Amino acid sequence: METFNKFIALLLISTLLIHCSGSPSDEGDGVVTYIKISSDKTTIIIGDKFVMKATDNLNNDVTSESKFYINGALNPDGNIFTPHETGEYTITAKYGTFQSKPLQIQTEAATGINYVHRILYEDFTGTWCGNCPIATARYENLINQNDKVVFLGIHGPQGTNDPYINSTSQGIIDALKVQAYPTILLNRKTKWSTSNNNYTDMSLPLSLIKASSKIGISATSRMNGRVVSGTVNLNFAENFQGLKIAMYIVENNLVYDQHNYFNGSGGKPVLHNGENPIVGYVHHNVVRDRLTDISGENIPDSQSQNSTFYSKNFSYTVPSEYNIDNTKLIIVVMDSNGEAQNSREITLNTDNTLETIN
Repeated sequence: METFNKFIALLLISTLLIHCSGSPSDEGDGVVTYIKISSDKTTIIIGDKFVMKATDNLNNDVTSESKFYINGALNPDGNIFTPHETGEYTITAKYGTFQSKPLQIQTEAATGINYVHRILYEDFTGTWCGNCPIATARYENLINQNDKVVFLGIHGPQGTNDPYINSTSQGIIDALKVQAYPTILLNRKTKWSTSNNNYTDMSLPLSLIKASSKIGISATSRMNGRVVSGTVNLNFAENFQGLKIAMYIVENNLVYDQHNYFNGSGGKPVLHNGENPIVGYVHHNVVRDRLTDISGENIPDSQSQNSTFYSKNFSYTVPSEYNIDNTKLIIVVMDSNGEAQNSREITLNTDNTLETIN
C-alpha cells in the first residue's frame, strides 16, 4: 500500500501545471526530481522581451545552469527572448537530464494607442495574524519577476489590536466581504488561495498582467505644507461604459512587529527565520484613507470613449502622524462589475506622465 501511495503522489505531481509549486520528492529533501519554467509575462507585444526562469522541485533557482528553447530551438540569448512575430511561442528548459513541461507565451501586435497595464494586489492582513506573512512574501517574489503590480495592504478587522485599522480599511473589507486572513485578491475579483503555503509560484498573477491596456493613467500633484493638491487624468483608447475610479491614500514602510507562524512546522515553509513575532517588520502601502467612495465613483460614459479623457481634481491634508515622504496615492479603474482594469501608484508632489507603449 505504501508503494502504491508513493506512485499516486508522483503521478499527481507530474500532472500539475508547469508553474506548480515545487515540493520535496518522496526520496527525501535535497533530491531534484523535476524542473519547471516560468516567465515574467504570458502575453506581450511584438518587440518586447520576456524573461524566463527555471526552478527545481525544491524551489531552487537553476536559471543560470539551464538551457532555454523557443519552439524547439535553443535560444542563443539564454533566458531572455524578444519575439518579432505574432502568435504563440512554446518555451521549454533543460537542466542536466531534466526537461520542463512546455509553457506558452502569446504575442500580439500593437494596434492603436496602448498604455502600461498593472494588476491590483490587495493583501488583507493583520499584525496579529501569524499566517499573513506569506502574502507579503508572495508580493515580493512577484515584483522580482514583473513589477507591473500595485499593492494595497488592508489591515483589519475591527476588534483586533492591529494599529492600522481605520474606516477605509474596514470599509474595503466589508465591501468585498473578506472574512479570512490572509486573503489575497487580484484585480478585486480573483482570489489567490494561500492554503497550500506556497509563496514562489507566480503563475496566477503573471497570467493577469496584460501586454497593454486601453486605459492610461496619469497624475500631477504639488505639496503646500502638508496639503497636497493635484489632478488625475484617465485617457481612453477604446470605448468603455460603466467604469469607476477609486483613489486611496496609503503609507509605505510602516514598521510594526508581525506575528509569524511560518517556522517549518506543520508543512509550513520558514519565513523570516521562523521568528515570532517578527521584530521591526516592514508593512507595504498600508491603506490610510480615501479620496473617493470606498468602491469608487462613476466615470461618465461620455468621458470614457475612444480618444476622450476624464479628469478628477483632488486635495488632501496629510495628517501629522503620517510620514509625507512615504505617503502615496493609489488609483484604480474598475469596470461595472468592480473588477480592476488598470491601476497606478503615485508619489506625491511629482508629475506622473501618461505611460504610452510605442
